[in-house]
Amino acid sequence: AEARRWCGLAAAQGHAEAQCRLGTMHHDGEGAPEDFAEARRLYGLAAAQGHAGAQAELGAMHSRGMGGPKDYAEARRLLGLAARQGHAMAQCTLGDMHSRGLGGPQDFAMARRLFGLAAVQGNVDAQASLGNMHLHGDGEPPNYEEARRLYWLAAAQGNVVAQCALGTMHIHGLGGPQDFAEARR
Repeated sequence: AEARRWCGLAAAQGHAEAQCRLGTMHHDGEGAPEDFAEARRLYGLAAAQGHAGAQAELGAMHSRGMGGPKDYAEARRLLGLAARQGHAMAQCTLGDMHSRGLGGPQDFAMARRLFGLAAVQGNVDAQASLGNMHLHGDGEPPNYEEARRLYWLAAAQGNVVAQCALGTMHIHGLGGPQDFAEARR
């Protein structure tokens, strides 16, 4: 509650980082109950000042309809602003929207590019998602070796989807030798 009070004082003075942090506190219910509408308002103030984290969080809220109506086009716009600043979560979320055609046309090439940018920053969700695209051949022919490599990166960080997919690849010998012991592990 005390942190929320101090962040509120700084946010009221127009400090973008404080607005974003206070937005997160409202979003997560830190110091008081969750308030998605207030989180959205605060993220909007910081996003208007070019704060990449706020743009990413506000875009995610628009894509999920949290604190207001679902708006995929606005989500894409906001996530695009943050993604251009190198924000890995925004790149990953925007990549997902492009891969599924949310808020605009489906674009596998753009999804791969965005997932790739986030994956090299260590974003586990981007690594797993790009692994899926390589496994299933979304937008390009399947590349099992690259899928296995990306799944391994995500699996090593504890991503259960990647762990399961990597195990399956070892069972079937996709992208490398068949290895039942490694699949079981």
